[in-house]
Amino acid sequence: MSSKRWLGLTAALATALTLAACGSGGGGSGGASGGGTTGDGATGSGEEVTLRWSMSADSQAEVDVWNHLADMVHEEYPNITVTFESTPYRDYYNKLNTQAASNDLACIAGLQAQRVSDVGSLFVDLTPYFEQTGFDIGEYAPSIVEGLQAESAQLAVPYDLGPLIIYVNKDMFEAAGLEVPGATWTEEEFLEAATALTKDGSYGWAANGSPDAWLGWALTLGGSYMADGKPTLTDPGVVAGFEREVDLVTKHKVAQAPDATGTSGGASDLWRSGRAAMYIDGPWQLINARTTVSFDVGLTTLPTIDGTSITTMSGTGFGITATCDHPDEAWQAISVIIGPEAQQYIADEGRGYPAYVAAQASWYETAGVDGAKEAIETALATVDTYPTPPGWQQVSALLNQYSTEAFNGSKTPAEVLELVQSQTK
Repeated sequence: MSSKRWLGLTAALATALTLAACGSGGGGSGGASGGGTTGDGATGSGEEVTLRWSMSADSQAEVDVWNHLADMVHEEYPNITVTFESTPYRDYYNKLNTQAASNDLACIAGLQAQRVSDVGSLFVDLTPYFEQTGFDIGEYAPSIVEGLQAESAQLAVPYDLGPLIIYVNKDMFEAAGLEVPGATWTEEEFLEAATALTKDGSYGWAANGSPDAWLGWALTLGGSYMADGKPTLTDPGVVAGFEREVDLVTKHKVAQAPDATGTSGGASDLWRSGRAAMYIDGPWQLINARTTVSFDVGLTTLPTIDGTSITTMSGTGFGITATCDHPDEAWQAISVIIGPEAQQYIADEGRGYPAYVAAQASWYETAGVDGAKEAIETALATVDTYPTPPGWQQVSALLNQYSTEAFNGSKTPAEVLELVQSQTK
């Protein structure tokens, strides 16, 4: 990861350590030892501890997965009890900052690669634990491992990764007499399908103002959203990409304008309810799709434009917060949560495309979704790893807020992007 994304981790951690500690009282001692791929090494104190674990979750199915992993920790280390705390994704990082400000961070927390620039200073470097316990970070996908770094500091070990791909309601396609799209379809084919699927109160596409949802259009068109560690939202390719998304509402009329609240769940809710045939998201949403929809699910890629398709990727890992009173035990817990057995469980549950390379093949078998392997491997071949500048969380929030003015026609896409650019630091 570029040093431009470095947030002054050392200074920030020194400040953070003045905050009240999370978890139960009393500091850990020595090094750490974990399950999974860890080797022999120093252990925690062995005292009875309770660790809070904070992570986003948008369904009970996700919560059940995380609680199962928490139970796995206690089975491996009977002296450690992990209590899971869930927050909807759209609120998770705001809550993390609020908890930091009020001295209430959990010991273990989820960290998305795109949020390293904003909240990475709340986490400690895990590299010493790798060295003490023989943990092999090389067994995890390099792209997301790098995405969770700030210079030489590894702030989290990844549990998943994946490119942004298109979720398809196969039943709607078949009812319209359309073939489910393959991974090499074109923009023209996409628009033809979206138009045919827009009828009887339903739409072909679920539009979204979040940059995560439409930056793929911009990258495919040669856009650059960041330069010298700062957002470049007025870049011509970025403007053209955002226009592509807005045009699906205002020009092609194959999508309805996103809800004015700008909540990230709007597009997925439309798709799950059968009111939109397609929307863009990551493989980590498969578990929600499998448990909350009554139709057959398909996956495909962002369509090509003049032969090119570039999507963004994301991934999340788990790290130790700087104020944790029991960092050694927290590492022991994390080594179980992201270890081979847990990664296999996540793959079998379809929670996410595993970052642990050896478990990835099982994910495809469990998913049982048409086009999954072709879509993900095709997307990964050209994916942009999506590094973000400091303040990107604010940029995303502003784009969600003001994008509605582009979707309702009161401002042009270029005007909205210029407005947001003017409010970024």
